[in-house]
Amino acid sequence: MTVRLHAQRSAVRGLIVVLLLAWSGFASAAESAGTRPNIVIMMADDLGYGDLGGPWGGQARTPHLDRMAREGLRLTDFYSSGPVCTPTRAALMTGRHPKRLGIVKAFNNKFDIAGWENRGIAADHNAREITVATYLRGAGYATGIFGKWHLGKHPDANPTRHGFDEFRGYTCGCGDYFSKMTRYGEPDWWHNDKLEPQEGYSTTVSAANAVRFIARHAARPFFLYVPFPGIHFPWQAPEDGARPARREGKQVDRPGEVSKVGPHENAADIPGVTLRMIEAIDEGVGRIVAALKERGLERRTLVLFTSDNGRYNSYPYKGVKTAVSSNGPLRGGKGQVYEGGHRVATVAWWPGTIAPGRVSGETAITMDLVPTALELAGVAAPRVDGPNRLDGVSLAGLLRRGEALPSRALFWHSPPGADGDARRAVRQGPWKLVEDELFNLADDLAESRNVGAQHPERVRELKGRLAQWERDVKVPVAAVPRPAPAKRSP
Repeated sequence: MTVRLHAQRSAVRGLIVVLLLAWSGFASAAESAGTRPNIVIMMADDLGYGDLGGPWGGQARTPHLDRMAREGLRLTDFYSSGPVCTPTRAALMTGRHPKRLGIVKAFNNKFDIAGWENRGIAADHNAREITVATYLRGAGYATGIFGKWHLGKHPDANPTRHGFDEFRGYTCGCGDYFSKMTRYGEPDWWHNDKLEPQEGYSTTVSAANAVRFIARHAARPFFLYVPFPGIHFPWQAPEDGARPARREGKQVDRPGEVSKVGPHENAADIPGVTLRMIEAIDEGVGRIVAALKERGLERRTLVLFTSDNGRYNSYPYKGVKTAVSSNGPLRGGKGQVYEGGHRVATVAWWPGTIAPGRVSGETAITMDLVPTALELAGVAAPRVDGPNRLDGVSLAGLLRRGEALPSRALFWHSPPGADGDARRAVRQGPWKLVEDELFNLADDLAESRNVGAQHPERVRELKGRLAQWERDVKVPVAAVPRPAPAKRSP
């Protein structure tokens, strides 16, 4: 009897220990989930600073982004790391300046030219580059990308080779929104490393894929990257599906290039088309946020929305020059290092962590998002003297507590323009130097008054900073990735 009672008591004690251990593990997991948030980054393409509605003052109806701004933090002084698509995306993935990766010059080639095998981020020089998806997957995060990759078509450049568990979308820079073809008529909608087209408008399809990813991974931390294709050309609205995009011109051994104006006959129609494209992005944002709320994930998920660069400048078509979208009061547009080329509308949303209705004028940039994600996920950043040193700074303190960011200079390098001269810019505080032009953004956001003659010492100082930065990020000529002519395989 005594032996049996002792055995029963031992069993009870053992069960209690098991339950306590299980509860301890559950508590640890819950605590871990609370301190390791899901991270969702949504990025529009070619979205102008004055395009969004609501607090941004644009014409588009954007109720979901407006609500994110009311419930979160609107960053009014946020920059893309480059004034065109690929450099910014490279910086977003690596937390490093695109010029440090050799991307500014190498990617100035027509990235989508048919018959070119552009290795992109997989080039030999970039083999050491580590993406934010790689860092986070190593920390136990599920990782997914749905939309436009634009960091290389070579199989070694596929997102699944760079930290992503799942990829659905384009590898090119400007695919047709319905046929999922490149501008030269090649199929380019992938599921991981296999061509697998999906029916529907690519912006809407990308959002739907993101929602399914959230449903599959709601029980564990995840990193979700949704680079929406819109509003990049060809300019096609969701209602244009029954009208195929027209083709123009010729290329050797290739059909004509898809018209930037899509199926439309008149360039004057484009501003209205891009408004609908923006609204489709907003609808996608709404679906993704709703999916988070439906699963009770909103209080442990940071959502960031931004753009890869400013709006596409006015487009001449059949003798008519028309606007495409709006940069509001800003000078310049895509491809330029004036404010209109790289100051972008940005909002951060994290209920319970980011106080609602906040507006910040702290100066931040795309490459800051990698150190931010690493800090929030508890992942150690690379050593500052190592080969993968980050150029960005963490925004975690700004997001959580409104802390000021450290004083620093920011730099941009644009591909050569029509005149063959590279365009460079440096900003320190309110002062911005664009080549030889000096602006004080505190009282001249439109960059309409060159005050260099009144502040020669400031010009010398910023030119010195720019020269030192260029020495720091210089890529050896032999290391710059070169595309080689070759037939692309599907």
